[in-house]
Amino acid sequence: MRKTFTALGLAAALILLLFILLFDLSPSVDVASSKQVDKADSVNALLEQITVVVRERNAPHQLSVKLEQAHSLAGFLQRAHAQAKADVAFEQNKALLQLSYQFTTFVTNLYLNLEVQVLNGKGVNLAYVKIGSISIPGGLALKLTQWLANTYTDSEVATEAIALVKEVDITPQRALLDLAPSATFFLALKSIRTGEDDPRTVLLKRQLVHYLRFLDALEQAPLNAANHSLSAYLHPLMQEAQRLSISSDAVLQNEAALLALAIYAGNYRFSRMVGQLDIEVADIPTSKRAPVLAARQDLSLHFLYSAAIKLLSEQDISIAVGEFKELMDRGAGGSGYSFADLAADLSGAHLAALAVNPQYASHVQSVLSANASEQAFFPSVDGLDEGLNAQAFASKYQAVDSVAYQQAVDVINQRIGELDVSNLSP
Repeated sequence: MRKTFTALGLAAALILLLFILLFDLSPSVDVASSKQVDKADSVNALLEQITVVVRERNAPHQLSVKLEQAHSLAGFLQRAHAQAKADVAFEQNKALLQLSYQFTTFVTNLYLNLEVQVLNGKGVNLAYVKIGSISIPGGLALKLTQWLANTYTDSEVATEAIALVKEVDITPQRALLDLAPSATFFLALKSIRTGEDDPRTVLLKRQLVHYLRFLDALEQAPLNAANHSLSAYLHPLMQEAQRLSISSDAVLQNEAALLALAIYAGNYRFSRMVGQLDIEVADIPTSKRAPVLAARQDLSLHFLYSAAIKLLSEQDISIAVGEFKELMDRGAGGSGYSFADLAADLSGAHLAALAVNPQYASHVQSVLSANASEQAFFPSVDGLDEGLNAQAFASKYQAVDSVAYQQAVDVINQRIGELDVSNLSP
């Protein structure tokens, strides 16, 4: 018995020691995300490079990541996850990547601080990986990460990702990556297990196909030819969801219905994020017309994209994506920062969040089944600033954490809070 207690005590002591070594009482990263995303428009050039890599996946490529682009992406991560803080520093021949993640306990906040140093050279060359007070040699850390990622995804995606990088060249202003042809990496990415055999996922996909066909039949009917509003789709769609929820789960029906709408009237590529459907991609029905909100197609797309991203990820990510996209639009050639677009992003994420909340799923169905107007779920965009380039945005709003900016967002949130779908009182 004494040996058992001794072993338990030793195990507890080791766990406590590991806990102390891994966690800190303060974050190692302390940088304002508003400053990081100030140059978000620079990411457009990086996205163009990535698009070429994806499109021409049988050819080698060079990918140049500027410091301001890396800072912008780190800032996006912070705005998408309030618990995370990230930063990047480029020096001659090396780069330092840092991440702090906050855990809230009943006693105090604890931080998991991660630091990775990347070196110039052939392939992916890590000097070290530091987690809290524990430093792991780069080669060992890379092998562990590769094994864990491959095991978790039941694929070779990490192996192929590492093999994709042939050489790294880092200067204080940019990191240049020589990439091998990416075809095998994308094949590995496609092979990742997505939990498609889960009973709920199977049912969700089956209902999604039903709603896609429902929407297609609705448009073939035809729908009121003069009414191109997204509400002309959403209203009957939620009536169908309400009908099917009598013998099913309202949350599942709402999720399937809204994802179908995003695929049908937004972008069919969202279907690929759900997994293999019972119909081929080429046969997935899509809208023959362009639905609008406030008489604008762009607002309808913003609304649908944000709703889909919420359903496929998290609401904070959906909102951060919309905000980051507007910051990118401030650059030359962009449409400028638009608070109207942001209103569509926020309202799309808001509706999706309510629709898949067990407490409000039936309420969403009732409101949208009874009310066919946009005003039930989409706020007025009257008076919201649009078309702001970087200079105009900085002149009036300074940054995304300024009082002026938050006041503009508060106006949008107030309008969303006054919508019929937001009236959650019994």
